Amino acid sequence: MFIIGDILLFITTALVLSITCLCILLHVRARDAYTKGFLTVLIPLCLQMNLTLLMTYIPRVYDPSQLSGETYEAFCLVLTVVSIFLTTTLLLVMSRYLIDLLPATEKQKHLGNRLVLAIITLYLVLSLYFIILRSEGNWTSAMDYTFRYHFFSGSMLMVVLGITSLIYRKKATLWEEEQLLRGISITFLPLVITFPLDLIFFRHHAFKLAYLSFSIFVVYLYFFISRRYFQKYEVSYQQLTVQADILRAHGISIREEEIIRLLVQGKTNREIAEKLFISTNTVKTHVKNIYGKLNVSNRVQLFSLLKENPTP
Repeated sequence: MFIIGDILLFITTALVLSITCLCILLHVRARDAYTKGFLTVLIPLCLQMNLTLLMTYIPRVYDPSQLSGETYEAFCLVLTVVSIFLTTTLLLVMSRYLIDLLPATEKQKHLGNRLVLAIITLYLVLSLYFIILRSEGNWTSAMDYTFRYHFFSGSMLMVVLGITSLIYRKKATLWEEEQLLRGISITFLPLVITFPLDLIFFRHHAFKLAYLSFSIFVVYLYFFISRRYFQKYEVSYQQLTVQADILRAHGISIREEEIIRLLVQGKTNREIAEKLFISTNTVKTHVKNIYGKLNVSNRVQLFSLLKENPTP
């Protein structure tokens, strides 16, 4: 079972690292709001996974005589604290990312962020207390306990995110939001099943089946950003022209035409709202009306429709 755990830990870590690097490259080139949001989640996850892999193999590579003394104890203490803060950061940014995706009012989102901050802060305090203060100076044991159980136990909070995504998914007005909420619910709800399996089969191993949920999530993000990047940048949708008379024939208003032109330029809802001095919710309403009038359900179909009716 330990061999299987080692293989799975290596594969999941390599997968998270490679997709994080890909997302960084896409963000450098595209400066896309979606890749920026993904990186806030992927970077702490990538660092935590690599740290876990590192601490799994250090005791196997070095002689036991080298893994003792004040220097090694200090090393263990530093990694323990870093791991605790990385896990806490991951939970916080993932929760806030989900809240931003939810089709809720600004007041509800503000309340949600405050509630999340309170819960994560409590989790951090309890983690430091039970791992650092109660270790009684045995930093090697504290580090071992941290990498075996802390990230694993913290990941169970993702179940709440999965349930929330499942509830709000059908309320989403944009295709992108619906797909991301769907991905979160699909990948994190199975943690309810993997938790008892981890306690039975991987209790004393750094790898946990819960990590597979994160792997599935980053793969989902990979396909999402790859598809979006190809459609938005490689197919050169930004070069599309908008023919006003065709839009008028479908009942598109002047304001809706302005929004279509900004969509073609690759603007996000927030950027459109700032450009037109209206709220983001108003933009979402206009986009929904545009989709209804043109009989499309997302930006890809909208752009395809415009390509089929180019300006002569």
